[in-house]
Amino acid sequence: MIKFFRKIRQKLLAENRFSKYLLYAIGEIILVVIGILIALQINNWNENIKSIALEKAYYCKIAEDLQVDIKNIDSSMVTIDKRLESAERFLKNLLKIQKDKQVIFKDFIPTFRYYKFIPTKAAIVDITSSGKLETLRNQTLKKRILSHYTEQDNALQIIDINDKAHNQKLFEIERFADFGFQEVPEYQSIIDEELQGLLSSTQWQQNPNDELFVKIKDVMILGILRTQREKELLTAIKAGAEELSGWLVENCN
Repeated sequence: MIKFFRKIRQKLLAENRFSKYLLYAIGEIILVVIGILIALQINNWNENIKSIALEKAYYCKIAEDLQVDIKNIDSSMVTIDKRLESAERFLKNLLKIQKDKQVIFKDFIPTFRYYKFIPTKAAIVDITSSGKLETLRNQTLKKRILSHYTEQDNALQIIDINDKAHNQKLFEIERFADFGFQEVPEYQSIIDEELQGLLSSTQWQQNPNDELFVKIKDVMILGILRTQREKELLTAIKAGAEELSGWLVENCN
């Protein structure tokens, strides 16, 4: 094609037909410009297709993360319910005044152990850290995504603060040997019988006015309140994740 145009130019110059050569040159320039514009349009079209595909891929990845979060929240809620049951049972048995501390101790550790919900944020972290947030062109959906993760972070921060406050209340017991930590079933396997005897505890559980009785009662009450608040926050996170996941699935196919 280039040789063809070159021959035409050479022929026009050889025949000294400058006016026609000028018109031909202008026409050739126009053709080149049109070709460039077409190429740019095709390139923009291809880039737009890639951008749309990437946007949908991100929606799918976020939706997958949310589905993992929903499952993890369900797992966490099961253990939270068990923790709440243990705390309530511990408190009831404590207030009934027990001669045998083991009656209340069997529920002591279960009031603190549970499956902690940790969110899956691989997709949103990838989008924000790589500067590809503009890839999400659906402004309504983008705002909802960012809002969900902001609300989730705030909720988890509240849960963490309450968790630390509860643990701090437990550490304030201070008189660990008198309380009988060495007699708690979960700890007996790591403390030999001789040491358990040397660390004999008091019968604080029989005296509602004993400092330990009052402190552990407060710990359990705070634990129940904290656990109930955690359930409320996780329930809200799950509801938001389910709603957002549904929207994302509609937009990623």
